[in-house]
Amino acid sequence: MRTLTQTPTTSKAPKAFYCTLHGLSGVITRPADDVLFVEPESGGVVTIRAADEPHLVVLGEVAAAQAQWIEDMARGGNAKIACTRLQEVA
Repeated sequence: MRTLTQTPTTSKAPKAFYCTLHGLSGVITRPADDVLFVEPESGGVVTIRAADEPHLVVLGEVAAAQAQWIEDMARGGNAKIACTRLQEVA
């Protein structure tokens, strides 16, 4: 077994995460100093403050979710995946 050195990431692109804030679904990101919540229905942008943190539920990274969706669609979509899944019922 071989140990490889980790290369530091040089990408400064802001990450985005799916989340809910006060019951609204949206995305959070940090393009600069502040963390922003973007609600796509209204197009509203809110700066997240310490008082908002108890009402924030982070669900997952946007890039990872989109990658999984693309992989699922390449395999034929949700219906095909569900219908062709190995059924191990006796």
